[in-house]
Amino acid sequence: MQFHVIRLQFISPLHISKGSEDYSDSQDFLHSDTLKSALFVCYTQLFGDFSSNFFDSFSLSSAFPYYKETRFFPKPFLKLSLNIKEQNPSNIKKLKKLQWLDKTLFEKCIHNENADISLNNFTTNAKFLSLQFDAQNNPKIYFREEQSRVKINYGQDSDPFYFERIYFEKDAGLYVLVQCTTDFLHQKLMPAFYLLGQNGVGSYKTIGNGQFEPVLEKTQMTLRVPQTSEYLLNLSLYCPTRNDIEQINTLTSSYELIKRGGYLANPQDVTKMNYRKKSLYMFQEGSVFHAQTLKGKLADLAPQNIQHPVYREGRPIFIPVKKTE
Repeated sequence: MQFHVIRLQFISPLHISKGSEDYSDSQDFLHSDTLKSALFVCYTQLFGDFSSNFFDSFSLSSAFPYYKETRFFPKPFLKLSLNIKEQNPSNIKKLKKLQWLDKTLFEKCIHNENADISLNNFTTNAKFLSLQFDAQNNPKIYFREEQSRVKINYGQDSDPFYFERIYFEKDAGLYVLVQCTTDFLHQKLMPAFYLLGQNGVGSYKTIGNGQFEPVLEKTQMTLRVPQTSEYLLNLSLYCPTRNDIEQINTLTSSYELIKRGGYLANPQDVTKMNYRKKSLYMFQEGSVFHAQTLKGKLADLAPQNIQHPVYREGRPIFIPVKKTE
């Protein structure tokens, strides 16, 4: 399978909310539904088109970490055939902390192939695993910083709180896989990415957080996937249709759910900025489904008293995978 690749090179720190009012912990990647909705807002500002045509014109993955030429993928909900050379009791703990695999190891896992690795291939926090890493080359990818801030309550005492921000190391950031026509990519999508980079993503964009420079890679990424398989893995958040649910064999599928919702980010009436969207549960990236054709749906999370739709993308990029029965 081939994909266009867009790198997000961050020029300011980033906070990605986990959906709660606790700002002391930030996610380290950006979910596809948040990214696509943010791009839609920028697209409407540039082209004045409020229809769902933008959502229908392309598919994209969630924004995953990268370091230099190494692209990371989420650890699949599969039994991983990773053979650690060193015999160490801490090996199990390392594998439990693991969240990201480089492209080569990810391809081996989705083919159910064995892979020999070393403890030096893990980053210090054990979240990243790459065959390119060793004792001399073991980057942090990013680091976290916690700030003390104050919420002003007029007429009442102020409330202090902690706000965590992520700083990506040099030559590190997030990247997105995209499937669309070349004309749409250059004429519509990249202008939306450029505007979004100027506006920023995540929380507290108004004070300079989440700004990035989008870079479209010249060559497409080729991902080695199984030619035939009875299983599918999602690289984006997935909201199934009723027909999808009837096709999935849940007894032999592996997945986790995540609740999605939040506040309206850009309502046409600014007095409704504090309105909460409807919530729904979606399947997390890396889930594995025993099914051969799944689609997902574009959900409308508009709350009551909002006259326009509030789209939430739930049609992911699926890839075939092999799974040990």
